[in-house]
Amino acid sequence: MYGLEELTKLQLIQSMKFLGYSLQEIKRIIMDDSNAFEQLTNSLPMQHKLLCEKRNELNKAIEAVERVQLIIEEGKPVTWTVITSLLFHLEHEEEQKEWAKEYLSEEIANEFFNLSKEQRQQMDMEMLDWLSSLKKVIQDGVSPNSPEAFEVLIKLTELATKHVENKEELADQLEKAQELMETEVMDFQFPTILTPEEEAFLIEIGKYMEALYKRSEK
Repeated sequence: MYGLEELTKLQLIQSMKFLGYSLQEIKRIIMDDSNAFEQLTNSLPMQHKLLCEKRNELNKAIEAVERVQLIIEEGKPVTWTVITSLLFHLEHEEEQKEWAKEYLSEEIANEFFNLSKEQRQQMDMEMLDWLSSLKKVIQDGVSPNSPEAFEVLIKLTELATKHVENKEELADQLEKAQELMETEVMDFQFPTILTPEEEAFLIEIGKYMEALYKRSEK
């Protein structure tokens, strides 16, 4: 039923499918035999760009699966809130990096985001362990004005700044960033692993620690 010409065209279609072209794109390119090779040549740079973007998306998805799988296998306290936050930050890492550069120095922003796969996984483990300790002090009715509560916030600060060399510079930049953000209308908040109750508890701890620090300076 089919001759060599048809088989040659079928092989061309299969080859172009291998390069990631859709059947509709292949049809458009090979409709005009006299111009097909030129159209293919002209379209290759864009096809390369699209495939690289797909590869990056697949790599992110694979890392996300591995990180969620690991925290489940390690028996960490996983909730939909935790998973949603983790996946959002992975999917929108570049946007968050640009956001961080807007409020912090590029060097500090890079230290936050340029972590190895192993470092990211370790951070996941440590943050979820910290989250367990936060939930416990709230469940136990611990006062935000207590050494146990202070230790929870101190531990969070240590985790957040673990991979930053100049912690004093980071503290100064965060203070300035907070002032800038307070003057702007923020119509969106990044998903967080914390519940509103947990966020409010941490804010209360911070207020008591700040008051205690000011009294010690007098």
